[in-house]
Amino acid sequence: MNKLTDNIEKARAASRERLETAREIATEGSLVAREKMSESKARAAALLGEGREKAAESVAATRDVAKKAVAKSEETISNSPLAIVAGGAALGILIGMLLPKSQAEGKYVGVAGRKVNQTVKTAYQAAKDASRDQIGELGLSNDNLRAQFKDLFGKAIEAAKTAMAAAQDAVKEDNQGKK
Repeated sequence: MNKLTDNIEKARAASRERLETAREIATEGSLVAREKMSESKARAAALLGEGREKAAESVAATRDVAKKAVAKSEETISNSPLAIVAGGAALGILIGMLLPKSQAEGKYVGVAGRKVNQTVKTAYQAAKDASRDQIGELGLSNDNLRAQFKDLFGKAIEAAKTAMAAAQDAVKEDNQGKK
């Protein structure tokens, strides 16, 4: 029985030694895991900060482009108010001409309506001619206005693309930091 007791004691000692070794390994693994988590957290925070900065820069750039667009629009309106008024009047007349006539209108207004219609057409043509002359005097042409609009629209699209790219980069970096 002495031999059995010795074997049991040896087995207990070996088990204790293995248990102690396992505890040490687990403690070391836990420390390494905490350190890695801390590093990952720091990296994620840094990436988030960078993403926020890029997004803020993109928003600021978009605001600048929008402010410039507003200023350019205001400048165009203030430099050629007659063209804007004539265009608005022409648009109003065009809408009025496109609306269908009712039977009651034909019955009660008939002849007077035709006279008013002819007068409006004459006024429209005069306003159209005057606005063309005014636009010609200002040196504004359809091509010039189209080019300005395309330039402004292109800048707005570029600002939107920049903002989208910054947002995508921030999301990608955030996702990479989580892996």
